[in-house]
Amino acid sequence: MKSMTGYSKINKNINDVFYTVEMKGVNHKYLNISFFLPYLFSSFEARSLPIVQSEIKRGSISIKIDIRGNFESSLVIPDLELAKSYFKAFKEIEREIGVELRLDLGQLLEIKDIFKMSLDIQTEDKIWEGFQTVLTEAIENYNKSREAEGEKLKKYLEDQMVSLDEIMKKMNTYESQNREKYKEMILQSLKDNFSEIQMDPQRIEQEVIMTIQRADIGEEISRIFVHMSRARELMGSKADVGSELDFIFQEIGREINTLSAKSKIPEVLSLVVESKTIVKKLREQVQNIE
Repeated sequence: MKSMTGYSKINKNINDVFYTVEMKGVNHKYLNISFFLPYLFSSFEARSLPIVQSEIKRGSISIKIDIRGNFESSLVIPDLELAKSYFKAFKEIEREIGVELRLDLGQLLEIKDIFKMSLDIQTEDKIWEGFQTVLTEAIENYNKSREAEGEKLKKYLEDQMVSLDEIMKKMNTYESQNREKYKEMILQSLKDNFSEIQMDPQRIEQEVIMTIQRADIGEEISRIFVHMSRARELMGSKADVGSELDFIFQEIGREINTLSAKSKIPEVLSLVVESKTIVKKLREQVQNIE
């Protein structure tokens, strides 16, 4: 079980090319990857995406990339023909207005597109090979940090579920008492509202029994134990279980809401409130699980 929160940073020198890859991740409903890399290596984003997607399934991930090396000494290429064209245009302006513009090197450097940065295919492929190695290592470290965080989350969830187990067991001991209270309330209601109406006692008894059976809290408690058993099974898995765990805790919450409606004695109502608090904590934390 992995958290969606993770971090890693790798600095590595491969064949005199210095790579830095920094990864940060937080929880997100889907997989959202943002690359921040030099323009010169913009093609690396599309090539890197499948590598990241194969190892990470959910989360909002920021990947910052920096690449330096001796290849930079031959990056800048002047567009001489464009420079000549600009220079010619300046001279024509000088002749037209009769004023010497005194074009210097500094002004020339500010003119857009005269200087371009470009990598030949062979150099780019060589740099990509090294970058792929560093990216893979960064992802491995990132996943290790997520696994460590996932273990902390797992421990927290397990502790909360132990507490929920105890509450459900305690609630189960009040099941018969809750049912008797419900029966008492129904009979009192019949007495208060239908005392003057002639009714078949046997028929009344059948209706009361059927109503009480519908108020049995044991069914919900049993289903909650089944849900928690499945949750523990998922928490021991290395698969991507966050979405299913969220669904299970949501279902537990629904069962507890039904228990709340069926609860007729203060002891059960108090336990329902405690269990709702725990489920809220479980659902909050499970949002961080991949």
